[in-house]
Amino acid sequence: MVFSYNNISEAADKISLLAANCRPFLFAIDYEGSECIIIENPLRQQEVLFSFPNASNVCRSQHPCPVFPDMNIHAETFDTYKQRFDILHDAFKKGDSFVANLTVKTPIETPLSLQQIFWVTDARYSLYVPKRFVCFSPECFITINDEGVIATHPMKGTIDADLPNAAERILNDTKESAEHATVVDLLRNDLSIHAQKVAVPHYRYITKIHTNHGSLLQVSSMITGQLPADWRQHLGAIITSMLPAGSICGAPKSRTVEITRSAEGTARGFYTGIAGYYDGKELDSTVLIRYIEEDSFGNKYYRSGGGITAQSDAHGEYKEVMKKIYLPMRQPTFSEVICIKDGQPQNLAYHIQRMKKTVWDFYHAKLAPFTLDVPRNLRGIVKCRIVYDKAIRETTFTPYHKKQRQTVAIVHADEIDYRYKSTDRRRLEQLVEDAKSDDIIIIRRGLVSDAGYCNLVFEDEEGCLFTPAEPLLAGTCRQRLIDEGRIKGKTIRCEDIRNYKYVYFINAMTDLSEAQRFRVADIIP
Repeated sequence: MVFSYNNISEAADKISLLAANCRPFLFAIDYEGSECIIIENPLRQQEVLFSFPNASNVCRSQHPCPVFPDMNIHAETFDTYKQRFDILHDAFKKGDSFVANLTVKTPIETPLSLQQIFWVTDARYSLYVPKRFVCFSPECFITINDEGVIATHPMKGTIDADLPNAAERILNDTKESAEHATVVDLLRNDLSIHAQKVAVPHYRYITKIHTNHGSLLQVSSMITGQLPADWRQHLGAIITSMLPAGSICGAPKSRTVEITRSAEGTARGFYTGIAGYYDGKELDSTVLIRYIEEDSFGNKYYRSGGGITAQSDAHGEYKEVMKKIYLPMRQPTFSEVICIKDGQPQNLAYHIQRMKKTVWDFYHAKLAPFTLDVPRNLRGIVKCRIVYDKAIRETTFTPYHKKQRQTVAIVHADEIDYRYKSTDRRRLEQLVEDAKSDDIIIIRRGLVSDAGYCNLVFEDEEGCLFTPAEPLLAGTCRQRLIDEGRIKGKTIRCEDIRNYKYVYFINAMTDLSEAQRFRVADIIP
């Protein structure tokens, strides 16, 4: 269910009500505090798409990443930028403000839709709202864990990672250091409104971001505090009391917001607002930067900005804000699990065939040649896991322990997509966790697909064996058994499950003769 509010107090009350009742929700609040979107049970809908570190309603890694055509950027002139820059500098001279965040709205042209941009980009936090915006933000707003520890990670200071001694230069830059210190102090005060024991356990650490125009280094800090035990009943007030986010407004906050609004001359909307996901226990949220919006005519605009202080140079700040018009391109990785028996790889040709297909579908390239070097001392059954993109990135060998299932539950997940064996299994793992069972049978659009970790084979009363014709993943063991004529593909509807006597769980590590045979009568509906 989607709720839209134009009253921030009503939105805060709704957030607190949902949190107090441990009901999962996704929300977004615009910079001006004039609009809020709240979506209950966001994992069960596919209109608004999101991918956060610990939750997502999509498997973005299942979408081939096309070669992204260059964006046509219609950047404003330096003179236009400097007019706004000077408004802030005059405020610094008068003592009305001492750090601010100046943003620009840049028209861009691209043949990709907002949703396609969501699929091809990668970031710690990604959010797509149809006909409104797509955001791929690296910056956390606040997190709150189950014990009520609140944390924020302001991100201030950016430099081209390819510059000589880039990390040392950004950490020793006087202007960047002063700006970062000011924002950290501002956010310590924000957290102190509701939290006790506010501290800064990590100050000015560096993270690296890969973009379609090279890599950037960004400087962040971590600030923490302890909320009271009843924080969920007041979550809406906690969030809204900290808005706008200190890292993108400036200090002193209220006066700087007024001055910046005058300099920019246009509303920011959801850009530099916040978005968050509450899973029923904990909160994770982001500042909506790295952001493309679309107007009612289909025109697209990239929003970017940077911190300004009295020491700022207009030319340098202009270059930085233009440098931030980029796309953090997704670099998906995949895995292949191969069974090693007494040192010998099993069914290697099937695995290589699937790897080649994956590389071609995602990169329109051929898999780089490789040799599977199996250690000589391996005995028994060993699990070989290969991680790859265009080439092999990692190969590991670990002892294999066969999974035994005591409970199996049926779950319905129409949106689930796992056509390719991605290393990103968050959505599948979440389905298993939510079911509170050892394994699951996933129903998509009324049809049986796979288990959480295996393909399925059903046995009827006559001993005939069938595998769902619409699997999540075309497993190598499954395909070999079909090729050998030992099992047959068949469309199996959810209501058909009870027509079978047993179900087997097969994968590369567990052939049909070794698979666990589970009584269909014991499956939890």
